[in-house]
Amino acid sequence: MPDTVSKTDNFLQAIEKYAEEQRGRMKTEAEEFQARELNNAEEEGIKEAYDLVQKEMADINTEISGQISKAESESRKRIFERRREIEDEVFEKARKKLIEFTKTEQYSSMLVKSAISISMVLISDDVILYVRECDLKHKKKLKDFFGGNCEVAASDDIKIGGITGLSRSMGLIADETLDTKLEYQREWFHEHSGLTVVE
Repeated sequence: MPDTVSKTDNFLQAIEKYAEEQRGRMKTEAEEFQARELNNAEEEGIKEAYDLVQKEMADINTEISGQISKAESESRKRIFERRREIEDEVFEKARKKLIEFTKTEQYSSMLVKSAISISMVLISDDVILYVRECDLKHKKKLKDFFGGNCEVAASDDIKIGGITGLSRSMGLIADETLDTKLEYQREWFHEHSGLTVVE
């Protein structure tokens, strides 16, 4: 029995040490990421979604770290499932916040900035800009940054908002959608959150 207690103590100490290392690494990476991203943020809505993800990420890390320190190997699967559920909840909140952002004047300004960015990359006469059906009302001001043959069309692939530009002659797509930006946040979250469980 004392040998089992010793192994359990060693196991818990190893998990605590790992969690502490992860917290330190995550804090450093989060600070570096936050400084870089805040300098590049173009719109208040995107910044608010980023801030929400960062806050929720810290809460998740605290919750998962506590669960790991108390868990046995059988409970690992439940921890993984709960982590995935929480992550989905966080990104669903961020998605809803971005959808609310698309109802503001700042969103209209963001569309114009996106059109300008796309026009600097897609410099051909066959550009098609894809937007949500409800964003077709911005068609005229978006076309102003392109040559005479620019077309603006609705795309069911854009669920949140933004613009995707396509030039077949150049073989290029320029994606300035909020959908893609949110998905990149999810990828960053996977790579940098430190929410891993090791044997």
